[in-house]
Amino acid sequence: MTGPDDDIARRSRLLIPDTTPLSLLALIGSDALDWLFVPGADVWISDMVKEEAVRDPDPGDDQRMQQRAVLKQWFARNANRIHIKATREGEEYAKAMQNWQLAGSKAELKPSWKDRGERSVLQVLEVVESVLADGEAVVVLVDDNKARIAIQLENEFDIDLMGTESFVTWMRERFKMPNAENAWAAIRIAARNNVPDTRDDDPVYVRK
Repeated sequence: MTGPDDDIARRSRLLIPDTTPLSLLALIGSDALDWLFVPGADVWISDMVKEEAVRDPDPGDDQRMQQRAVLKQWFARNANRIHIKATREGEEYAKAMQNWQLAGSKAELKPSWKDRGERSVLQVLEVVESVLADGEAVVVLVDDNKARIAIQLENEFDIDLMGTESFVTWMRERFKMPNAENAWAAIRIAARNNVPDTRDDDPVYVRK
């Protein structure tokens, strides 16, 4: 027997286990981030990706304060539309930050972010597997090479991988979104050409 909750669970999903797509879209504003809701799929983002996107940067980090402000506002505005997927790394980081705050938030004792993002990539497969188990179809929006390789090596995953450039193309060609025509060029300029390479292995339906 199935109930109403089962119909909700079996929906297509857009999973973002990599901060890069959010950071790139934020370069051209919250309207571009809202494109993530356009396909009508549930949007899932891992806890470590959200934390990396909005946390206060450590000394020596890329500050990107304007981007972070855009992302903080976007997450707050869409809290009821975004599913945050917990990871072990995210839970450990949350505990470390809570203990640091209880200890007085001394700068020299702040938990380091170094290597945490790298370790969370190792948990991408767990996140993909759990989201895939409940969804009818899963598109993973990911630019990180290590994460893409790890996912591609798992033959049992029936999913599509999509880089940010392909996603922008999808918005332009399939959904005819305003301003999508020149969005990737604008992102390249804003990122000073520091963008991921074009993905020839992305789904055919988003490429000419």
